[in-house]
Amino acid sequence: MGIDHGDFRYLTDPALRRIGDKLAAGERLDSADGLAVLASPDLLGVGRLANAVKESLSGPYAFFVLNRQINPTNLCVISCKFCDFAAKAGDDDAYEMTMDEIAEKVREPIHEVHLVGGLHPTWPFEYYEEMLRAIRRANPVAQIKAFTAVEIDFFAKIAKISIEEVFDRLIAAGLDTMPGGGAEVFSERIRAALYREKIGADEWLAIHRTAHAKGIRTNATLLYGHIETHEERIEHLMRLRHLQDDTGGFFSFIPLEFQLGYTNLVERQATALDGLKTIAASRLILDNFPHIKAYWVMLGEETASMALQWGADDLDGTIGEEKIAHAALATSPLGLTSHKMLKLIREAGRIPVQRDARYRALTVFPSPPEPTHWSQRGGLDVGADIPLKVDPALADSTAVSLENLENEALYSWDLAAMTPEELAARGVPRAPGDPTGFGAAFAGPAPGSTTPAAVAESEAS
Repeated sequence: MGIDHGDFRYLTDPALRRIGDKLAAGERLDSADGLAVLASPDLLGVGRLANAVKESLSGPYAFFVLNRQINPTNLCVISCKFCDFAAKAGDDDAYEMTMDEIAEKVREPIHEVHLVGGLHPTWPFEYYEEMLRAIRRANPVAQIKAFTAVEIDFFAKIAKISIEEVFDRLIAAGLDTMPGGGAEVFSERIRAALYREKIGADEWLAIHRTAHAKGIRTNATLLYGHIETHEERIEHLMRLRHLQDDTGGFFSFIPLEFQLGYTNLVERQATALDGLKTIAASRLILDNFPHIKAYWVMLGEETASMALQWGADDLDGTIGEEKIAHAALATSPLGLTSHKMLKLIREAGRIPVQRDARYRALTVFPSPPEPTHWSQRGGLDVGADIPLKVDPALADSTAVSLENLENEALYSWDLAAMTPEELAARGVPRAPGDPTGFGAAFAGPAPGSTTPAAVAESEAS
């Protein structure tokens, strides 16, 4: 669908007005535009631009997944200066999870298992294969999103096999998709200063290119708010956009705010304003990425909710228990209830959609006609005491399941392109008080517009 540029007339920054003109004309933004967004004093204008692009891609929706993050060990053979998670053998905080412990954590009604950890000094590659099989046996339904490019490279080295063979064996063991961690910042200057033992940009991009060729859809990240420059942030985005142009294999991009922890790399954390601008710049530059995440674990709940009006359209998931950012003193909760996810999304004026790891839309949660449901009322959050495993559909009378549609699987990009009539045919009601449906965002594709190739292709993997 086309970009609604009606609000661009309110832009106060001349640089943003030029960007608005390019968007309205269907021109692609360049590095200078990305830098202008990060430097702009017009925060609201930045949000207007990014929100227009967001709504052209995903309409009024914001997505989340019922998931469980598993960090099987913090033992790691490399040492990165920004990392408070990694430990060495004999450290008081070192740990290893057993297969039974891992399996127990995934035995709940979730749709995604997110598996990442340290580079263990003695575990063989076969142990990681068995880890995937154990998860699959414990929860045959949940999709497994596992292992960063750094881990994939490590597996190839310890097993003395090719990256292609690593993927073949992991797919056979149960791998569905890949996370985007380990990218940090695509800068050799920063790599030399902070993580010289870790793979660089060329290797990271090559591993994701190989994953895409194998039919594995992946995600991408940027670690910002430390010693990187704005120019390095934007160069990182441009390199990701180039790979996505070639493969169309990325699902989402996740800006990760650096957590100060005990590293003393910088004196203060990145501000919420910097986070919102970074998310907005990501949405504007990465025009071929279906989704931009506001990762609440590192942004905090309130900023993540705000980011849904600054270009983001996904809050990630309920997590269950996150250890990596919290080892660096992240102040967010270890996990969120599904009800809190609905609350954060609705507070941002978005329509919540529960998805799976492949961005299949599972449940839509239109807003109730009156703010009678506890998730709409504010005040005491009674959902804080509801266990993670409670499906939000059980506690929300407006929920509409899309899982059992006959001969049809709806993905996030399909949902955004549907008219109110098409949605109504699938049981999704019109928005209260809006006789035309959910609003102008559902006007359908603009004449002559096309859906980006990265989001138009159906799931074949």
